[in-house]
Amino acid sequence: MTRTLLHTLPDQPLAVIGDIHGEGEALGTLLAHLEHAPDTRDRLLVFIGDLCDRGPDSVGVIHKVHELVAQGRALAILGNHEINLLANDAKDGSGWFFDSRETSDTPYYAPFSRATAVQRPAIREFLCSLPLAIQMPGLRIVHAAWDPTSIAAIADISCGNVLELIHDWHLRVQEEARKDNLYARYRAEIERWSQQIEDYNDPPPYLDAVADFETLEQRINPIKRLTSGIEARSAHPFFSGNRWRYSDRTAWWDQDPDPTPVLVGHYWRLFEANPNNWRYGALFNGVAPTAWHGCHHQAFCVDYSVGARWRERKDHGKTPPTSRFHLAAMLWPERSLVFDNGERCQTQLFQQD
Repeated sequence: MTRTLLHTLPDQPLAVIGDIHGEGEALGTLLAHLEHAPDTRDRLLVFIGDLCDRGPDSVGVIHKVHELVAQGRALAILGNHEINLLANDAKDGSGWFFDSRETSDTPYYAPFSRATAVQRPAIREFLCSLPLAIQMPGLRIVHAAWDPTSIAAIADISCGNVLELIHDWHLRVQEEARKDNLYARYRAEIERWSQQIEDYNDPPPYLDAVADFETLEQRINPIKRLTSGIEARSAHPFFSGNRWRYSDRTAWWDQDPDPTPVLVGHYWRLFEANPNNWRYGALFNGVAPTAWHGCHHQAFCVDYSVGARWRERKDHGKTPPTSRFHLAAMLWPERSLVFDNGERCQTQLFQQD
């Protein structure tokens, strides 16, 4: 049977692991906790995307996940960072793979291991083999947003064809943007303000064409919607991911009419309150750190921001033993969490009014 970009699983116990972002040590300790506990060692692992970028060992993380998938012990889906890699879109934190980002990434994320010329084709080949979403009886799994129209657009496309799909939608977005000269205006703004876009202390003006192009892309490109979420034009620019942004994430789960449980990553949830401004924390205002969210309490973000550990290393030279940023696995159907520090807890408010 041909696997498609919407992968279907039979009902079975899972451990769904959040965004790793190259944090190989956190992955190793979490896997050790899962493998040593009798109730978790034999269940299927599902990696929810964003295996790479920003952390010190994206190469090692992808190698380990590839190994587990090849052994039949795991599945993985694509996140926006894998899509960027496959599209040759060298963004912040990808200096481990793209030579063009090594210098600009070093002040923030070094030291990080870099993929060799021999390793890069194998990494791309593995990522090309992965689906975009998983469904099983009573559960949906996607990196950022379960959008029915986008799911339908990719549901019958065979795994291994994602590169062609990325290219096809890239051209479609450009074609749509050329209708009112938006694409030319977008490219002109990117070229004019390329340095300031990644400079917190020297921001560009509000880039209207960038905002309009990014909003268009998020509106019509199913790959973007599934892996980057449903976004809207931001009233004001904000600095996140080491660049100025003009479109912002939305809590799409609050308008999701489907009560079927859905697990996502992507959204940088925190287990503990952050006294500093945490940009995407607003999406979880009023939501307990282990609570289900959405209009049916049907959604759960399993990304506990381990990808932000680079901040601690930058500030202190190492990851503190009591890091506030964690890697978590959701145990299904138990709906409980296991963290890389070995802690366990039950989630709350599942499908409650």
